[in-house]
Amino acid sequence: MKINLHTDKCIGCGMCTAVAPDLFSIDNGIVSLKKDPATYTEDDKKFAREAAAACPNGVIEIIEK
Repeated sequence: MKINLHTDKCIGCGMCTAVAPDLFSIDNGIVSLKKDPATYTEDDKKFAREAAAACPNGVIEIIEK
């Protein structure tokens, strides 16, 4: 799994951190990754997909490998 963050579209609403607080953080109103997606467990991947679906602006792009 690879994750692209389109931070130019981020409004800092925090849906990603509500769904996946171990994976995403909001710093200065912009989403960032807390850990490398290459190290994600299957549960992490599930929560990353849920966070991407919850984002109102489509900031989190999941690319399956």
